Amino acid sequence: MSRGASPQTRRILVAEAPVRPPGERCARALPCRVGVLPWVVDRCWLSILVVATFRFDPASAERPIPLVPAPPRRFDTGRYLPEAPRVDDFVPMRLLVDLAVTGHVELRSSPSGALHARRLQVGLDDGRLDLLVHPAQPGRIPLRPPFTQTPEGRPLDLGPQPCHQGAEHGFIHEAEFDLGVYQAAVPELRWEVDAVTGLHLAGLWRDPETALDLALPALAPRARVDYTQPGVRLGEVRFFLDGIAVDVDASTVHVTWRGLVETTAQPRLDVDRIVLGWAPPARWETEPDAAWDDCLRELPRGRFAWATERDDVLKGEDPPPLGEEELAMARYETWRHPGAAAPELAPEEAAAITAELAEQRWPRAEILARHEVDEYAWGIEERAWAQRPSAEYAAALLLASEALATPREAEITAAEYVALSARLHDGDPTRMLAEAGLGIGAFVRVERRFRERAAADRALAAELERLRLDEQARRRGPGAGPAQGEDQG
Repeated sequence: MSRGASPQTRRILVAEAPVRPPGERCARALPCRVGVLPWVVDRCWLSILVVATFRFDPASAERPIPLVPAPPRRFDTGRYLPEAPRVDDFVPMRLLVDLAVTGHVELRSSPSGALHARRLQVGLDDGRLDLLVHPAQPGRIPLRPPFTQTPEGRPLDLGPQPCHQGAEHGFIHEAEFDLGVYQAAVPELRWEVDAVTGLHLAGLWRDPETALDLALPALAPRARVDYTQPGVRLGEVRFFLDGIAVDVDASTVHVTWRGLVETTAQPRLDVDRIVLGWAPPARWETEPDAAWDDCLRELPRGRFAWATERDDVLKGEDPPPLGEEELAMARYETWRHPGAAAPELAPEEAAAITAELAEQRWPRAEILARHEVDEYAWGIEERAWAQRPSAEYAAALLLASEALATPREAEITAAEYVALSARLHDGDPTRMLAEAGLGIGAFVRVERRFRERAAADRALAAELERLRLDEQARRRGPGAGPAQGEDQG
């Protein structure tokens, strides 16, 4: 696939498999952003970062409270400002999981007029951190020093912190370089965990007794990297959740995963494509091949885009869109997987399209437009139903076809049917059927009608056989002997 002529213009493609929610017919792309960052420590590496945003309802009665996918936040390069601290997304790796909490807590004075400190608690899974908010006056208090303190009275910032500026050195580091300098949270809010399933927040809402347990995403990403060099094995990328940023005011949680794969000093030329799939973390660990099979089957319906790079964010731009040819190549490249995606159209709808196309009465584009399906989407559906034949679809196809029957079909005699069947083997079937006033769908119905009648009527069956032999003799010409398999006695 063309990615450009030079390392300066070439881009790395991301093909993201969609996710099919349980019980739903249609798959959908999980809202996220995917970026890449090349860096060096002893060898050349490429970090792949995925950011997804989720909303939660603090008033939800569910426990734990589920996270609902939301439009993802934009990437940032850590331009840290005191009034608006930001996480630097483009760092090589984080060794621990960062937790950052921003926003405000509303504090009111007691009936006596006293203003008391509010006790907060934040944490991941069973790890909890206690702290206090000391307001100077009632109102919305920012979750930052000097208002936020440890129980011992030490100021504690819950928000993101400035981290090492690796970009100043092109992210080229010595072999003994400590990647810990890329953490974005204060040490008290860094967590050494292999997997995170829950987020705990208490004391952050109007009611000081409100404590929320949020269920972190049930799906986790994993990636496969296709290299441009022939013979280089597929690179499998395991992601680690390394950042959770909570915006209390907006009731959102931003989750960052990061993984890395070895590359060359010119990753744009070395890495051709990143395939991103989603599955429950336990499934990635217990049955990764089956999880990947599901992702790759659904990939033709996926999302295709260039990976975001740090320079894009510095310019305040998104990656350029794929050109029409590039998008087509990226899509059809996914069809190499032998398994088809699951069908999304109802059997009746898919059968209606198949039947109308078989009629050849209307332009193909007109039929697809009438059913609000484009050529590419119908190709996926057609392949899906071909690999998953079902009695329900077969019955729907029969009904849809019969509903399109024309008076001309009823006029076809046994002799015309036999002669037309023979001619179809010798030339262009479409042209020959058109000359007979039929389409493929119509001929299938005629053929089915004669076969069903012959099965119930011995006389008709004998007549069809006699007509077939006569047609064969006629086509061989005068004086020709019987064809192979004919009665010679």
